[in-house]
Amino acid sequence: MEPNLIFPPTWQLDSFTTNVTSRQAGDPDPVVRELLQNSLDAAIREAEREFAEIHFTIATRPLRDLPGHSAYVNAFRSAKKELKPSITYDVQSAVDRVDSVLQRQEMSVLFCRDNGTGLDADRMKALLSEGQSDKATQGAGSFGLGHLTAYAASDLRYVLYAGKRDGKEVASGHAILASHKRKGKRRSAHGYWRTPTDLFSLEDGNFPTVAPPLLREQIDQIDSSGSIVAIAGFNYFHEEQPDVALEDICRVAALNFLGAIWERKMIVHVHDEATGHMQTVDTDSLQSLLEPIRNQQRAPIAGWLSGEQGYRAWQTLADGKALDTQIDRSVRVIVRPLGGNASERSRVQIFRDGMWITNREPELASNAFGGVQPFDAVVLLTDADPEDHTEFYDLVRKAEGPEHRGLTKRRELPKSEKKTLGEMLSRVAERLREEAGAIDADEGFTPVGFAVFNAGASRQATPVPRLRYRPAASETGPNEAATDSKGGDPDGPPTPDREGKGTKKPHRRRAPASGTAVRIRRTLVPQLDADGLVRKVRAQLKVIDPEPSSTRAGLRLFIESGSDETCEQPLSPVWQPIRSVTIDGTTIDGGDETEVAIPWTAEEFEIELGEPVLPSARFELDAVRRKSKESGK
Repeated sequence: MEPNLIFPPTWQLDSFTTNVTSRQAGDPDPVVRELLQNSLDAAIREAEREFAEIHFTIATRPLRDLPGHSAYVNAFRSAKKELKPSITYDVQSAVDRVDSVLQRQEMSVLFCRDNGTGLDADRMKALLSEGQSDKATQGAGSFGLGHLTAYAASDLRYVLYAGKRDGKEVASGHAILASHKRKGKRRSAHGYWRTPTDLFSLEDGNFPTVAPPLLREQIDQIDSSGSIVAIAGFNYFHEEQPDVALEDICRVAALNFLGAIWERKMIVHVHDEATGHMQTVDTDSLQSLLEPIRNQQRAPIAGWLSGEQGYRAWQTLADGKALDTQIDRSVRVIVRPLGGNASERSRVQIFRDGMWITNREPELASNAFGGVQPFDAVVLLTDADPEDHTEFYDLVRKAEGPEHRGLTKRRELPKSEKKTLGEMLSRVAERLREEAGAIDADEGFTPVGFAVFNAGASRQATPVPRLRYRPAASETGPNEAATDSKGGDPDGPPTPDREGKGTKKPHRRRAPASGTAVRIRRTLVPQLDADGLVRKVRAQLKVIDPEPSSTRAGLRLFIESGSDETCEQPLSPVWQPIRSVTIDGTTIDGGDETEVAIPWTAEEFEIELGEPVLPSARFELDAVRRKSKESGK
């Protein structure tokens, strides 16, 4: 029987928004990183290639070439009929994106092809089975739950796979819509392109052994073994200019796989067929790719790599010195002095198999190197012999987070392994301290706003008087003295009101009202004034899927508290009063409130704070949907 897109029977009711499709916003960093990581592991760890060669192709193909096109359209229409009038914004957005692709004759596709170990029926089962993963047996980065990340880049929510191993092909695909009724039966939201059988089961491994026409050109370019991922209905990562997608892919590759590319273990080719542009990410092109973003202090999305981090790591690999840590053969440490500038902060970045993992490990954080000459270091962990794993490498790999970023899983390690990992990281830190050397006494650096005490001095804590209310100028009038109603001390207690039913209360800054969050990308650059404090912040804001003109974006600015849900008593962010927002020469009065309404079209603007802030503050920009006054709603 001919393969088709099959939505099996189910009892489960799934909408167009599920945990699977909502876990990512469609930013390029998680999507491209997951594709590259799978390809790197499949080529180096499993196929034992000399290097991983990955080809990205951004293409346009006829919509009719979509495998199971008719079944897909029928399933979507059936699911759309069951939508309730009160559907959420996210559901409506998902439906509109599918509709917009199906109304055209052509669709965009992002192909990713590698020279890895390829696919067979067993690996295809693991790849398509939601809730299963073969990473435990195949190693981190093998196909598993990470494939769900790619759906954020597909407006059709349809991803296809094909592979070649020992000259044999296998192919399949996975579409995620919503549960629906067809021919009187409730059908699953999950559809699979495969050979029909009497009783549907992914476990039977009955996948097509010939790739569909959409993937034919790609699979013919694989020599002995390799895999293909095709993201149908590619949304260009929600970029307004499609040609930016090529730059996004190159940036993510250069930042997240700097170690692998520097060591010539990975080469990435990116081709945009529409523009004819081509770019290769390899050792020779790293500098030209990273130098333009060297001043990017914050990543496009929180928790990912910034351009400044990547450029510093590249400089260290290019100009640094290799240290002998004497821990085990999986560890290489490259260190680069920062010229004795005591105001610089030391940084250590960890790469596993050439892939960036973290630069925030407590044993290797900046505050662990107080009193030593500042430096930049890169720790490269490589599994030299997969048959004889090294302890440091294995512990880091086991401690990685679900996206292989950070060592957030350390709290889940057995107590003995957690202790061993900490000791090994501390040994790396001690070796770095020895190499850097101590800072001379006269090289100390005092940040702005910190008091200085002579060494050895003792000081008794000075009692702090209770804060008493002083009326603001707006309450006393511009020409009146700041006194209470009886002409007494302005620092005295609040006085009763005229009716004697209470007291005047000072105006307190409140957190902004809750609202529906808006998907945004932002860049913030604090502006220092003459006294070294921040009173203005320049911002770039891109709103994904903006609302119509009847609404406005509620702009809010806050400073991270430094605590999160892992703390026993997490602190709330500090919402900042906004005095004004200037957009294209037009100033919007913020009234020192914590939220200001701005038009959706605003992309570059300047925020004036209601009060100065120290330059060490970590700003974040937030936006919610608000009905405009003109709409009357």
